[in-house]
Amino acid sequence: MVVNIDLPTDEAGMLPRQCPSCDCQFMIHGETYEQEHYLNLQCPYCDWIAEFDEFLTEEQAEYGNAVAENEARQMLEDQFADMFEDAFSGTGSSDFIEVETNTDDIDFGYRNTPSPHLDIETDQVTCSDCGFSYAVEEGLENISCPVCR
Repeated sequence: MVVNIDLPTDEAGMLPRQCPSCDCQFMIHGETYEQEHYLNLQCPYCDWIAEFDEFLTEEQAEYGNAVAENEARQMLEDQFADMFEDAFSGTGSSDFIEVETNTDDIDFGYRNTPSPHLDIETDQVTCSDCGFSYAVEEGLENISCPVCR
């Protein structure tokens, strides 16, 4: 089973990222990043360069795990219901026995889906060289653009 999970952006179109080297968090403008087809990112704090997927935040990993788990539970519920209906569909009722299947109450539970967004205050930045929009932790200086080199 393959579950594609789209990571949502915030109301400003920003997508959280976390450096695999220094663990600092920042945000990039998701739509612009996708449109420009950048191959990698640079941490604005420590200048570590890695592929985009390596900058997954802990919040996004938890979000993805919860979404995938809920999809798997829903798939199991559906398969279980189909199995019961198939097993008893050929069984007829008689004057003495009535066979009825009700799969509406099959419930394997649901995991609360945590927010994939950062819980830090950020400052919006627009790179003066390339115009790329990103956000860094509030009050920090000496930062670099995640896409310029």
